[in-house]
Amino acid sequence: MENESEFPEQYEKLLKKIEALEKALGLHEVDDIIKEKIGVKQEISEDTITEDDLQIKVINEIVISPKAYLKLAKHALTYANENIPKKDWVEIIGLLTGGIKQEDTPLEQIFVEDYWPVDQGDAVSVEIVDQQIFTEIFHKKNDEHFIIGWAHSHPSYTPFLSDDDFGTHLRYQTFWNKSIAIVLDPLMISPKSFGVGVFRIHKDKESYYELSSEVDGLSSEAGYESINLFMKNKYETDS
Repeated sequence: MENESEFPEQYEKLLKKIEALEKALGLHEVDDIIKEKIGVKQEISEDTITEDDLQIKVINEIVISPKAYLKLAKHALTYANENIPKKDWVEIIGLLTGGIKQEDTPLEQIFVEDYWPVDQGDAVSVEIVDQQIFTEIFHKKNDEHFIIGWAHSHPSYTPFLSDDDFGTHLRYQTFWNKSIAIVLDPLMISPKSFGVGVFRIHKDKESYYELSSEVDGLSSEAGYESINLFMKNKYETDS
């Protein structure tokens, strides 16, 4: 058996936390052997346990900066909104730059730091075809960031990958197997929804799946208000 003195302090704290949780939940006491290992260096009781201690925190796979989200939303709404006849709505497309942290661990996260508007297409699909655009963005982006994927809009028909989108994203994942595709339906933006989905293709290249995501430090209510203000100012200026 290991020498008790070799147990790291972090482990001792964890054992103490287990003991306190068991007391708080009215469960049986911790085994005497564990009690001997942790000692009595710090008093922990059910009164010291916070709500966070009783929950498992969810780590979203994709973290989108408010800057990137608002740029994408404003680009999409410029070409599809209630002030434009629906027959004239078109999709928009752009590139995403950012980085990855804790790669190849359970805590891996991709951070979308910026969105770069590229173009708008017809009502069916859009695709980036000008390779010079990649070069220009590469030189303009933050030196610590790289192109992590692309984004486009689906005005009024929800976020998903169409067959054309699937083919487009497959090329991105060939370039980097963790590339992401963000799809935004600008008409879904509300106080309760950002209107986005983030997708990646399975390794079998036959289907895709959705990644968990968040807009860092921005509530959907605040995002909605910011976008409403943008639209109001835009059409008051244009009129």
